[in-house]
Amino acid sequence: MRRLIWVAVGAAGGIWAYRRAQGMAEQAREQGLVLTAHQAGTSAAAAVATAKSVATASVAQVRELQAAPQQVGAAAASVLRRREQGEQ
Repeated sequence: MRRLIWVAVGAAGGIWAYRRAQGMAEQAREQGLVLTAHQAGTSAAAAVATAKSVATASVAQVRELQAAPQQVGAAAASVLRRREQGEQ
């Protein structure tokens, strides 16, 4: 399950980065080198911030999914205990 999540995050990030690079290359032709280098640095910083937030959200989601079976198990055990107490 974790691998599937990371593969999906990687694929989405790769597609986003590819499209972003295409747009930057097109702008570079139109504007010039100095302004484009500045924009590349700004875009790289934004990409890192976005990747960090996506990774943080993915880790939180994985932890929620890992905790879910334990919560279901605890609820089932509680129901069984109540049932046993009611029968006695």
